[in-house]
Amino acid sequence: MNFKPLKNVIIREIKYFLKSPDLLLVCVGAPVLFALLFSVLYHNKRASDINIGIVNTDNSSMSRKLVRDFDASAELKVAARPLSAHEAYEDIFHKGSGGFYFIPKNFSADLKKGKSTFAFNAADSSSFIISGNVLKKFSAVSASFSQEQFTKLLVDKGYSYKAAKASFNPIKIDARYLFNAGMNYSDFLIPGLLFAVLQQILLVAICTAFISDKEKKRKKTLLKISGGSFAVIFFGKTAPYALTAVLLAAVYALTAFPANGIFIGSFAGYFILSAAFIIAVSSFGVFISSFFRSQEMAMAVLMFYAMPAVLLSGFAWPHHALHPVLKTVSYLFPSTYSLNELRLFILGDIPVKYAIMPSISLIIFAAVFFVFSYFIYKKSLK
Repeated sequence: MNFKPLKNVIIREIKYFLKSPDLLLVCVGAPVLFALLFSVLYHNKRASDINIGIVNTDNSSMSRKLVRDFDASAELKVAARPLSAHEAYEDIFHKGSGGFYFIPKNFSADLKKGKSTFAFNAADSSSFIISGNVLKKFSAVSASFSQEQFTKLLVDKGYSYKAAKASFNPIKIDARYLFNAGMNYSDFLIPGLLFAVLQQILLVAICTAFISDKEKKRKKTLLKISGGSFAVIFFGKTAPYALTAVLLAAVYALTAFPANGIFIGSFAGYFILSAAFIIAVSSFGVFISSFFRSQEMAMAVLMFYAMPAVLLSGFAWPHHALHPVLKTVSYLFPSTYSLNELRLFILGDIPVKYAIMPSISLIIFAAVFFVFSYFIYKKSLK
């Protein structure tokens, strides 16, 4: 097989790539910029010192200790002590409070008698980052505090400490969080966002490169050096951008992820799946470019592509729970076959065999759109 036409197309495309400030900015500058932005934005990994209000109508030494326990946690900061639940509710709007905890009047008296006591809490669920952290910490601190007080009560009555503690919670629960043990928001978000960015810049770069060769003079040169072979054009023109994307995936693995405290658990699975993802996106980019004659129009359409591609991939909402119509549409996006799987290989030590099926799905996706592109471009190559 004569590889000279393929080599000529690749060299020509590399020269075009390196001489194009726009493509360099999109393919190199944008990924680096977004990696830095996400690293700084999610540096703390979890929201901390979220302002909360405590409505302490009991105002006993015991209730004040509970307030101190809330304030001592890394996630919460007791920033206000409103006099009523209504005032605490208004603080969410006027003072940026993330939620509040209401301690009733007979709180300490009931606990000292061994009775259950009523307390309620609320959080601003317009932001699940805030509400998730606030409600989880409210629950954990309350459970720990009530156990402590109940145990103390039984010890005062003559029980041993071990027996008193066991009486409160006879069933021991060993809860484990898989793949994101710290429940860090950054660990959930950053892998998906970086690969969503990678998908978008690869589509933009390939569309720009292919549309530029629809200009009469450039098209004539391309057909001459490629021998008019669509396969040579396809692989020769996509190779520089796909290889750049593979390099960026490696850079993410070695720098961007570790900088955020994320250390890839399965490098083999990660690279196999990310390579298949890049191949699928490249093929899809060629297909999209076939519908446009101007780069401006292609860019305008791709602006509307980015958000649906992420939202329908299962990254932000469970894929199985999508409306049937949206689920059908989602299969047109390479991200649907890879974003969640990539996140698992990044965050967990997953056997490489689990990368095989999603990678095969991505290669089939790439082959299907290669065939579609071939029939669309067929006439223009004559």
